[in-house]
Amino acid sequence: MNAQDQPEAPMLRVRIRKQSRTAKLFRHPLWVAGLVGLLAMVFRVTGVERANDVFIDEVTYADLARQLAAGQIPSTSGAPFFLHPPGSYALNALVIRIMGLDGHPMDLALQLRWFNAFLGVGTVVVCFLLVRRLVGLGPATVAGMILASDPFVLRMDGRLMMETPTGLAVLSGWLLVLLLLKRERGRPRLWLEIAAGLVFGLAIVMKDMTAVFTVVPLLAGVAWRRTVPPRTALRMVVCSVVPYLIYLSLITAGGLLPQFLEQKSVGVLRMAGVVQMTGFNAVPGVGLVDRLVDLMGRFGTSYVLLGLSIVAGGLAAASPLVERRVIGLFSLITGLVGVYSVFFGAAEEQFGYCVVLAALVSTPVAAVMVVTWRPRLRGVVAAVVVVMTGLGLFLGVQARSVVDDGLVRARAFMNTELPESAIVGLTSVTGEFALLPHQGWEVLPSLQSLQDRNAEYVLTQGRQLGQGYGYASPAFLDWLQNNAQPVFTFSGPTSGDTVVWKLDRDKLDAAVAGGMTLPPVTGGYP
Repeated sequence: MNAQDQPEAPMLRVRIRKQSRTAKLFRHPLWVAGLVGLLAMVFRVTGVERANDVFIDEVTYADLARQLAAGQIPSTSGAPFFLHPPGSYALNALVIRIMGLDGHPMDLALQLRWFNAFLGVGTVVVCFLLVRRLVGLGPATVAGMILASDPFVLRMDGRLMMETPTGLAVLSGWLLVLLLLKRERGRPRLWLEIAAGLVFGLAIVMKDMTAVFTVVPLLAGVAWRRTVPPRTALRMVVCSVVPYLIYLSLITAGGLLPQFLEQKSVGVLRMAGVVQMTGFNAVPGVGLVDRLVDLMGRFGTSYVLLGLSIVAGGLAAASPLVERRVIGLFSLITGLVGVYSVFFGAAEEQFGYCVVLAALVSTPVAAVMVVTWRPRLRGVVAAVVVVMTGLGLFLGVQARSVVDDGLVRARAFMNTELPESAIVGLTSVTGEFALLPHQGWEVLPSLQSLQDRNAEYVLTQGRQLGQGYGYASPAFLDWLQNNAQPVFTFSGPTSGDTVVWKLDRDKLDAAVAGGMTLPPVTGGYP
């Protein structure tokens, strides 16, 4: 080596050491968790108020949170609301009080979407930490990226839905379970058991059917190869019921227990499928296969995860490692509940949220186990992972870049372009909850009611009415297309065509006089 090159050698070694430290820094789990969380945040805050049309549930939840923030008992239609416990409403009520939020329930829901989006980011980070503990940093990074961009999860996190805080509590509770399972008996383990039980309890007091995703797998773990020690399970189960017992004690003290039992019994029957009031199975004439094919272009990767929850859970439950077995039971039982709800229960899309979460913590475990058993499949597994990750990112970008705020735009049009005295007929459940009360606007879902109230305009959401989800019949929409003039139209993936129609009074009167009243299909309206 030349003398002139020798001084450069120490500098080269310094640069190499710095690069090595930088590489190690970015391979540190906390740094990777932060990057995954940042990716999740970008996906969730992008288009948070415009990427998903307003959904009836989030308007209802916003109004319940507003009432709770004002110190009132959450109520709908003048009666206390006990179909779901108040955990998520209380959380949103706290945000309302701290941030000083106010306004119509639909505006409040749009503001609270931001908070729900940040909770969704927390869920992605907890998922990363869970998978890292189970199978390592690489699979955890992939699972975090897939969850960060999953289009179905993004739709839930991008709306004001109780599934987001509930899912965060469920995964957080299971992370605590993993932390305690291999600890020796003692005070630290006891505190972790108490904490895990209470976090599960918070999930249950947000949505009580979550007990199936928390308590039931714990009990199954006692029976399955003694995955969970009986005393550990007992302590966690006891702690998990504490928040709900506090809730019940407040109800009882207020003399509202009979109303609670009545509504809760209906809720249990709905979950079991004995009573079909909402969800896919409540709508006649819509085929499951047709619906899945229709949505495949938006939620294809999510459907794969929904299907993997049972298979991956079964494989993970067969693991010799206790941590993997308990997560396998969680995924297996959650997936079975999802399958039951689709074919027999109240098949609401919200039920799939925890199923996707369970699949994303169990599938990496199953993949690692398969590669360990059959090393020759490593290339196949790696190819599937690359395709799922790439396709998921593509669908996630597509989901957040679309403009799908038809109801918000229709309201703005009607407020600014229609006369203040205009009588507008609303025809869907979402339209009723999101737009009322408003002077001159009311639910008028039949030709007879439109004539009786001298309506001048009608607001319709094509997909809801066409599939039987609204008050008005599909034939009502057909009549409008042939006999009324559209003055506002917006097309989006959620509601199809959102249209404001200007009625022709002569054609309306002639139709009713001829006996064509087109009565509504539900709701009890004339």
